[in-house]
Amino acid sequence: MFRDVTLSMLILMLGVAPPAAAQESDGKISFNNHCRTCHSFRPGDNRLGPSLFGIFGAEAGQVKGYAGYSGGLRGFAWNEAMLERFIANPTSVSMSTNMVYPPIADGAERRRIINFLKSLRAPE
Repeated sequence: MFRDVTLSMLILMLGVAPPAAAQESDGKISFNNHCRTCHSFRPGDNRLGPSLFGIFGAEAGQVKGYAGYSGGLRGFAWNEAMLERFIANPTSVSMSTNMVYPPIADGAERRRIINFLKSLRAPE
């Protein structure tokens, strides 16, 4: 326990970012806390909302096999700026969105979710 705390303090003092696996884990936790009720991160696992696997860089409203899209989620790609805006306030992107989950006010929490979504890609 003491060793873990000391190592964490050293990392903070040196300004070293946590390993990618730790960042992905934090993002997965944030995703599960805010998004999992309606969305999956597994390919093809559409639920109340579409699967978010591969969503980063994809055209909005285009997940294969999902038919429940709001009319306003068209004509743009999901990049960092659009995901940030949508997660912070879904109606700022589309007034007709079906997304009813409360907006996420915490910018750091949104950033963790976005980074996790960026990691959800098929191996190249």
